[in-house]
Amino acid sequence: MAGSPSEEEIMAAIEASGYLMEQEVATQLERRGLHVRTNVAFEDSEEGKSREIDVTAITRVAVDETEKVGALVELLVECKNTANPFVFIARPKNEADRRRTPEEFVFPYEYKMSKDLGGGRSTYRPLPPFNHLGFDKVFDAHVKPWKAVQFCRIDRQGKGWHANHGGLYDAIFYPMAKALNARRKERPKPTRAEDWHYIWLYFPLVVTSGDLFLIDASVEAPRPEPVDHVSFERELKSAKLSGSFMVTFVRQRALERFMADVVDPLSTLCRDLIENRLAFMRENDLPWVD
Repeated sequence: MAGSPSEEEIMAAIEASGYLMEQEVATQLERRGLHVRTNVAFEDSEEGKSREIDVTAITRVAVDETEKVGALVELLVECKNTANPFVFIARPKNEADRRRTPEEFVFPYEYKMSKDLGGGRSTYRPLPPFNHLGFDKVFDAHVKPWKAVQFCRIDRQGKGWHANHGGLYDAIFYPMAKALNARRKERPKPTRAEDWHYIWLYFPLVVTSGDLFLIDASVEAPRPEPVDHVSFERELKSAKLSGSFMVTFVRQRALERFMADVVDPLSTLCRDLIENRLAFMRENDLPWVD
């Protein structure tokens, strides 16, 4: 056996490591005009240690320089170089699910509906910006009638296959939630009316080289169906990390389609709000609607 690896062996080892996949994803997003960074450090809020996320990509999708209002899309990407498929179990959404608003979307203004009760009395009710501005009609994960409630990876076990979920939440979900929290803390926040105000849409993504399957648990004979992307939401509660966090799994070969079908419609809505309906977006005291 030779004392050093051949060029083919070096490339095989590098491809198996996933390092090239990270660069491929970064290049693909860069070609779309996003500002891309790889191996980006962030502070682990629970352990106080420095962690890394494989790729971040950000772009400004709308701006009004005079009024100091803008909209940005930011992707936080972990790359998983694996031939093993991820499988998601889904069920129909209930009424509470349909009222949820994603914490990954940050809006510059708050809204409330007010009602005069007479005799100098009034009442008000907050209205989520996600709904008031129309994002609930456009965001793919919100519009879908089902939700993913469990996921696993199908791994080889002996001569058969095993549905493995051990350690996946710790290895995938928690780091993505921590990265999102770290980035949200770094976001510029207005303290005065004349400061810049932003719509900021974060997309925590797991891009996998393997396949994705969805199983609808509500049908009589569930079967795995291939899909290009799946959004998965989990509520986390710990001393320094709490809330509902959504991570979207995307097949690497379908990343461009995900951007076109999921991200671009939201960018278009942001541009419409800032370029054509800025007065509507800024009006935060609204008439009561039952």
